[in-house]
Amino acid sequence: MLECGRMRVRTWPLLTLGFGALLLLIGFSAVALDDRMGQVFAEVEAIQKAERASRQALEDLRSDIYLTSILVRDYLLDPSPEAAAEERKELQELRAEMEKNLAALEQAVDSDSSRESAGLREAVLRYLDSIEPVFEWTPEERAVRGPLFRKRSVVPYREVALAAAERVGAVSDRQTAERQQQVLRANAELGTTLKRNAAVALVLGGVVAIASILRTRFLEAAAAKHLLQLEQHAHELRTLSQKLTRAQEDERRNLARELHDQVGQMLTALSMELGNVEELRHAPGDGFTHHLSEAKKLNHDTLRTVRNISSGLRPSVLDELGLGPGLQWQAREFTRRSGVPVELQLDGEIGSLPEEHRTCIYRVVQEALTNCARHASAHSIRVTLHGGADKLSLTVEDDGRGFDVRQARGRGLGLLNIEERVQQLNGRVQFVSTPGRGTLLRCELPIAKGEA
Repeated sequence: MLECGRMRVRTWPLLTLGFGALLLLIGFSAVALDDRMGQVFAEVEAIQKAERASRQALEDLRSDIYLTSILVRDYLLDPSPEAAAEERKELQELRAEMEKNLAALEQAVDSDSSRESAGLREAVLRYLDSIEPVFEWTPEERAVRGPLFRKRSVVPYREVALAAAERVGAVSDRQTAERQQQVLRANAELGTTLKRNAAVALVLGGVVAIASILRTRFLEAAAAKHLLQLEQHAHELRTLSQKLTRAQEDERRNLARELHDQVGQMLTALSMELGNVEELRHAPGDGFTHHLSEAKKLNHDTLRTVRNISSGLRPSVLDELGLGPGLQWQAREFTRRSGVPVELQLDGEIGSLPEEHRTCIYRVVQEALTNCARHASAHSIRVTLHGGADKLSLTVEDDGRGFDVRQARGRGLGLLNIEERVQQLNGRVQFVSTPGRGTLLRCELPIAKGEA
């Protein structure tokens, strides 16, 4: 029993926790890697997309600046008066395109580079605003003022705008390089984290593996020892089964003897008396009355004998009046048969117990009293039953000779019957006894809500 108690100390929760932590660590690392790789790909794609958008916007802006310069040159060299409206319209279209490219550049660069992007916008707008008055000139003014205007206004403002575009391009390239460095640093940190997690996983896996191996070896040794105990218990169970079979046969033999020797003889005598009554029913004298009285007495004795036998099998008072009166009747009958006084104490709620609980308590008390009569040589017995809200508590205590519980367990049907009955109702039973100091039986039966 001590070895079985040690076997109940399980290490599987610790091993399960270790394996679970290992799997969680591996899973977390895999999820983190997948998530980080997705972020890296997204960041790289965003950097490339922003770089392409910025580069394309800058190329388009430079191209529009040069196209504007060419448009102004062609306009100044054209002597026809109808060219102003068409050239102005084309200039407005180029201006709208350039403002669109400026907005795209401002979105592509960071807030730290807003000064360069603002300078680019200012230079481009100044360049465009400087061109606007040209379209109000007459052909003669264009021919006279055009070359000097291109030299002093168009070309300088165009170069300023192109220089500002170059600065914005340099800033965009620098920002792209910084973002790439951030991605590289994040990848390096991810690699370090993965290495650390891998090291922790290896250490944890080694610890769990060693613990599993040691636990497996211990369980194998314990299982081999437990197998020997099971074989011994199986032998004891076979012995108890044989004893149980003999006890059943003895009980049947005693019942058959009671029925044959007492009930059978009484019924035979009753039949004879009834025959005499039938022969003497018309005879003179008091013979008829005498034999009729004898027949009634035999019938009464037969009924009492059958009732006594029936009470030994299943007392009617337990079904008719309940557990309390049944235990009181049992205590009185035991005292009458054995001469050992039984003190019975009942308290709590025991009047509305389930059928199986009443039968179990009654049979446990009956078996305990029978063991006291057979083995204890007790001078007094005390039975206490307490009915609580969720359990029944029973104690049977005697002042007899006592016994060694470890040696008696598994060798007698009385203790086995008590344990089996209590365990069938998920209860607990305990025997406390030492030789020469009496015996205490203590058992508890749980009562689920709604059963009472």
